[in-house]
Amino acid sequence: MNAKQILSLIPNELLSELAISSGVNKYSKKLQGELIFKLLIYCIITYKDNSLRRMESAYESVGFAFLNSKMSSKKVRYSSISERMSSIDPVFFKTLYYRCVDIYGEMLASKNERPTTLLFDSTIVALTSKLLKVGYHLKGGDAAHLHQLKFTVGFNIIPTIADLYIDQRYTSENAALKETILASQCLKENPIRIFDRGITARRTYDQLANSQTPFVTRLTPTGKRIELTPNSLQSTIETPTLLIVEDNIIRLFNEKSERTKHVFRCVKCVQKETNLPIHFLTNIFDISSLEVTELYKQRWQIEVFFKFLKQELNFSHLINRSEKGIESMLYVTMIAAILILVYKKLNNQKGYKITKQKFEQELEKWLLFDFVRLTEGDLEKAAILLNINTS
Repeated sequence: MNAKQILSLIPNELLSELAISSGVNKYSKKLQGELIFKLLIYCIITYKDNSLRRMESAYESVGFAFLNSKMSSKKVRYSSISERMSSIDPVFFKTLYYRCVDIYGEMLASKNERPTTLLFDSTIVALTSKLLKVGYHLKGGDAAHLHQLKFTVGFNIIPTIADLYIDQRYTSENAALKETILASQCLKENPIRIFDRGITARRTYDQLANSQTPFVTRLTPTGKRIELTPNSLQSTIETPTLLIVEDNIIRLFNEKSERTKHVFRCVKCVQKETNLPIHFLTNIFDISSLEVTELYKQRWQIEVFFKFLKQELNFSHLINRSEKGIESMLYVTMIAAILILVYKKLNNQKGYKITKQKFEQELEKWLLFDFVRLTEGDLEKAAILLNINTS
């Protein structure tokens, strides 16, 4: 499936429908929501170092002119883009993002690529308080002068759920990561949630068990617990990196020494390279100890995804520092990531970087093809479209 076909699954009719339902264009006649979305997508995919001035320049490019046939003006100032990003309602982009999750998720499911796991993690962007007025800050130390933003994502093949956290109470992953994981309960499927040790609250484990939400995570080896069953392993299981030594049913204790309401399963391992203990916690009881460790190993995929966001989609660079602008950029960047990752999966591409380059090049070829088709090889028509004075 080529880049143009993948992009065509976000038709203009859908953008217009969401613009009306969200009211995103109520106070803007020129830089409407549909245009801002297309400009952001075009720049995120085309430029590795996107900026407001890049967007101003890209607006006048031939490629963008064909991507956005409804351009009402040949030029736009970067300051106007910045002002619009500061005031635009991010609900338009958020709704579009979740529609894309449904559209492309169903496509992957039809190709027998239905995910059985959902990997969760957070990434943080920090700037000095002089540059960033929103966000939480850490008390004391070198980070006291910084404002921080937390982006939490649930990922498997594509980013399925994404949230922005700026309030002080979200400093801890017990708040941010927990909230995003619990929000994923509305998904049609019930995949296994996999997350790191950021969540330590025993109450959260009970909440997940109450809602029959399967999960696999890491448990601090020194965490207080009571073992309810003897080791179920007949012998040690060896993998390339681990020795799986015990598999027990346990109850955990919180900081008040209160037991969890539910029982859980703890798979104890030893890392072969360091000889250090590593414990896995899950509420899934019908899979093997080895499968528990293999499930958790998948979590590395989201680390690679965050690296892709930052290095190839310029995610760490905030082109607008208002809350609305930051949230809007989050969801448009996630849509751009979905487009590239679907292309990667359907075309059996390997690396993220080369996939983005191929997607960009393929899209450019199709835009050029549209240009040639529209001008019918007529140089005068081409000159008019390109705004070239041939006299």
